Amino acid sequence: MPVNVRITAPISDYTGDGPGGLQFIDGTATTDDVAIIGYCQGAGYAVETFDDLPPPTVLQDVPNGPPDEDSAGRSAAPGE
Repeated sequence: MPVNVRITAPISDYTGDGPGGLQFIDGTATTDDVAIIGYCQGAGYAVETFDDLPPPTVLQDVPNGPPDEDSAGRSAAPGE
């Protein structure tokens, strides 16, 4: 279930485009996008949850590569 949060810009009266396509009006925007929330938390924006649920967990430093060294960067040879 997505959790809506209010993002408050460091400039209190900012109106315009923000990170990840957020649209700020008078310094605030809302989103449920975990990636945008994580970026904003790390960049000094205030993040407040609208629901009674805790804010979403933002995963950081998750490896994107293959799980083992045998498949790293290689394709199967023809006929395999």
